[in-house]
Amino acid sequence: MDGRWTTVTLAADAARPHDEAVRWVTEHVGDVERVHVIGVDPASEARVGPDGVRVADAVARAVQHGVPTADVTVRRHAGSFARALVDESDEGDLLVVGTYRGRRGSTAGGDPARVAERAAVPTVVVPDGPHPIAGDVVLAVDEPPDAHAEALAVAEARRTHRRLTLLRAWEMPVLTRTGLTDFAEEPLRWRTRNAELLQRVTAAVTARHPDVRVHPLLVEGRPGHAIAAHTRRASLVVLGVGHVHALSGSVLHDVLRETVSPVLVVPPAAHTATEIDEVSA
Repeated sequence: MDGRWTTVTLAADAARPHDEAVRWVTEHVGDVERVHVIGVDPASEARVGPDGVRVADAVARAVQHGVPTADVTVRRHAGSFARALVDESDEGDLLVVGTYRGRRGSTAGGDPARVAERAAVPTVVVPDGPHPIAGDVVLAVDEPPDAHAEALAVAEARRTHRRLTLLRAWEMPVLTRTGLTDFAEEPLRWRTRNAELLQRVTAAVTARHPDVRVHPLLVEGRPGHAIAAHTRRASLVVLGVGHVHALSGSVLHDVLRETVSPVLVVPPAAHTATEIDEVSA
């Protein structure tokens, strides 16, 4: 997205969403040097087209046409396709998979969220089209804020000359057998705490990146649903580790199931001191 990606891993199997993933790669990754197209075992791979070209080969051909300077290779795996994608992501900078919007099935073995949260690098999940008119780049605000996710969102907003929306989705604590939490006893305090977090993040991002237009947005509701509902015109939605780790994994699943926009997921394994220093420079 900012020209930083040199090696992209791209999922390809007999499901159709890989077409949208290919289109996203050719339009967004800049001067990528290498693309590894990951296919399934040749014995079970479906054939496409009148010439009988296998799916992974057809995807590789499309990528080569879109990025003629890239070194495009096909790698086939037997067994779990999702595991193959996670393993292959170790050798690249970015993993891209396609998925059906609102129903089961994807080029990530049926569960793109499971792949995205385990990959070694940031993962872009591209839903089947049509995509909305490209609007803001949206960063879902974590607590604590995710520096890596912020850097990637800022880079994309800067590259595309689009506004960066900082979206903080929050919901009231639920009732328990012991009663409501202290914050739930005073709903205004809970909302105020989230508003203050968003204000701090907005001020910090604006100070670090004065050339980027920043728009804060505070919404109430179940975070995954709220993020998906308020990003229907987004060009890209960025989710940091706070929305990916095990305790809030449902946020990631809800967003990927309901969104109409491409989602960039920054998983725990992609967070290292070196990487954060590089993208923040």
